[in-house]
Amino acid sequence: MGADEFLPLFIYVLALSGLHTAGQEVMYMQYLLDPPLLIGEPGYYLTTLASSIILLKSLNFDKPQHILPTVGHLQSMLQIHFTDPDMQEIAYKTLPICQNTTTADLLTTLSSKFRLDNIDNYGLFKVEDGRETLLALTECPQFIKNEWFVESLERDINSYFTFHRINR
Repeated sequence: MGADEFLPLFIYVLALSGLHTAGQEVMYMQYLLDPPLLIGEPGYYLTTLASSIILLKSLNFDKPQHILPTVGHLQSMLQIHFTDPDMQEIAYKTLPICQNTTTADLLTTLSSKFRLDNIDNYGLFKVEDGRETLLALTECPQFIKNEWFVESLERDINSYFTFHRINR
């Protein structure tokens, strides 16, 4: 699990945990632990905890529907596979995408996220059991993801979204 998937889940669990003193405990750890202990993986998790606390404190508590992230917020995440041209390896990005976001809207977001100049040369594809299909600009990837979930209850499927140059 990458940071894109880990952080939203961690924030959700922290919000539900009721750890009201977590902020104080982070401060103690940051100031009292030896600096070498804050490097690497332990430092990453402490930073994740500190960032999560800051995010939760920044939420507007005047509106109860925004106090905690809901399962719906987590379900609106969409993982996109992308071959990074610089490193020649597959990168994964998890993006918050509304249910009714079209492929055209998502392509605009992806071109910004991956810093691409000519988005017309790229497409979003669905890959189902090894078969790749270009999505129409009017399709909604979240609806497809929901269909995959229902199908996965009946049979074992390997499905994901990938973003790459369209071969013409």
